[in-house]
Amino acid sequence: MRILRFLFGYAPGVIIVTTIISAVAGLTAVRLLMIFNAHLRGVVDGNADIWEFIGLCTAAAVASFIARVSISKLALWSAFDLRLQLGRQWINTPLVELERDGNAKLLSAVTQDVDRLSESMRSLPAVLVDYTVTIASFCYLGYLSWKLLLVLVGFMVVLTVTREFLKKKFEQYLREARAFAETMLATYNAMSGGIKELKMNLSRWNGFYAGELYDVSTKYRDRNYSAELLFGVIYGYSEIAFFIFVALLIYGGKLLGGISHEVMISFMVTLLYMKANMDRVIESGSQFARAGVALDNLEALGVFRHSASMSVTELHSRNSRDRVATAVANDVNLGERPHASGCNIKLTGIGHTYGGVDGESGFELGPISLSIEAGELLFIIGGNGSGKTTFAKILCGLYEPGRGEVWLNGVRVQSENRAWYTQHFGTVFSDSYLFSKLYGTEDLPQTDAVIRAYLRECRLEKKVQVHEGRFSTISLSQGQRKRLALVTTYVEDRPIYLFDEWAADQDPEFREFFYYKILPELKAKGKTVIVISHDDRYYHVADRIVKLDSGRMVHGIPQEIAVPA
Repeated sequence: MRILRFLFGYAPGVIIVTTIISAVAGLTAVRLLMIFNAHLRGVVDGNADIWEFIGLCTAAAVASFIARVSISKLALWSAFDLRLQLGRQWINTPLVELERDGNAKLLSAVTQDVDRLSESMRSLPAVLVDYTVTIASFCYLGYLSWKLLLVLVGFMVVLTVTREFLKKKFEQYLREARAFAETMLATYNAMSGGIKELKMNLSRWNGFYAGELYDVSTKYRDRNYSAELLFGVIYGYSEIAFFIFVALLIYGGKLLGGISHEVMISFMVTLLYMKANMDRVIESGSQFARAGVALDNLEALGVFRHSASMSVTELHSRNSRDRVATAVANDVNLGERPHASGCNIKLTGIGHTYGGVDGESGFELGPISLSIEAGELLFIIGGNGSGKTTFAKILCGLYEPGRGEVWLNGVRVQSENRAWYTQHFGTVFSDSYLFSKLYGTEDLPQTDAVIRAYLRECRLEKKVQVHEGRFSTISLSQGQRKRLALVTTYVEDRPIYLFDEWAADQDPEFREFFYYKILPELKAKGKTVIVISHDDRYYHVADRIVKLDSGRMVHGIPQEIAVPA
């Protein structure tokens, strides 16, 4: 069973103990069955075995409780560990892949796959008891009559082989339903992102609602229904097969010869007793098949990083807040903080290509070679679609260049140290997300008083308050949100700053504040500042201007506009 193998990788000791305890619970149940049969056949007189009966009942209850508590703790902590690993996987996934594929796959893993795994884990003790009861009951049936047992085993082999085709089809339906779940989540994400546009145009909403949303919801429903219908056929087939076998015993048992009436009754009682356990084993097939699909998806995302000798206590310790923070710091070598200033960047022949549609060539950026000196104030200009934002994402390490090299202070930036490289940048993109708390600034010499001073300069003190690095609200206008994003980036005190069209949504007053106060202050502190801008009236503020046109760097910019690149 794949769930057992998965959990064994986390805590083999717990799984071994839980399996043994569950087996004890199952064996006590079968021993109780043997006592019932002995009394029915009159083998035991009176109350000679009453204390054994009481002891077995107590042992079964205690063993079941211990197994359930043990596995539940492991299930919850392993699910917690998976969610944390998914978070790390999310941040380590290249931005270009996230932009291309969307986040539906990772969101589905967090909201669906981990929960399904956790549910199947918690049901393991009961299923292990059912398996033990079933296996032990088969042994007891063999003790009663090996002839009848051989007939039963042969019957079940035929049943299992004939069900295998249906089982594979059932698992295929589950995988297809899981894929539709991802698409449905992406559709709801689109609805969330475009809710204003949908509200403002009911025709658009009707087309979206009755079109894409309806279609994907229908496919998800129908594929799940097909899976459940097929599993119902599998379960019904097993039920019919069971009663066919019982009928064969009743009407054809005498053909085997040498089987007494008492043995036949005990055999029938045992079959009926174990039927409930067999039914639950069959029913668990649906749950564990779904868990198997979830495991496939999580394995494809590469989130399994557990140790093969980890106890629950060690799992608990590994996921303590301090150790999680240390692990993330080690991911990007945060032990070496970036310098406060003095960063030189050198780009040599960098380029990036977007795939085209229907085999046509897509947009191509570069090749671009450029050196940016420490303390320089560089403007990047160009028309819409010229490649400015793509160039900026390569420059700050969010995109890995398709060709060429990036160097920082003589150190070549590669896959192994790209995360370290990005930590040198403070950025405000045109679509930057605004967090309600200043995460990661706990060890910086900033106080709420300093942040309040920046809020006053940005005329936000009446809109936003700050307490222990947490803002009272982020429900602001677009221009105000960008000003608050400027504050959060400013206090990070990075050696390099990149601003993508920051002033585009600002009033003239705040444009001048940005170009004549913020940028000169950063330059005076020795920061390297890169600004993507269309504000030609402020071009003279820059030390140098780089112009992009159709993905290429333009040389020979007129002197009255800029200093040549």
